[in-house]
Amino acid sequence: MITLFNQGSGWEFGIFIIVFLMIIMPILLFIYGFVVYSKNEIKGKKILIAATVYALISAGICGGTML
Repeated sequence: MITLFNQGSGWEFGIFIIVFLMIIMPILLFIYGFVVYSKNEIKGKKILIAATVYALISAGICGGTML
């Protein structure tokens, strides 16, 4: 009975966190950047640049840990 609830390798939460930081956060930053860009061009550009840098760095670090 206990084995029914304890299936999986135990890495599911860690993989979810890595995917969240690697994929979902840059997408949310891009969306937020475009919303801010429509109101304030300079601030929006800074957020979009930060989102791009974040995406590149997280793909390198999180992608490297996924191997």
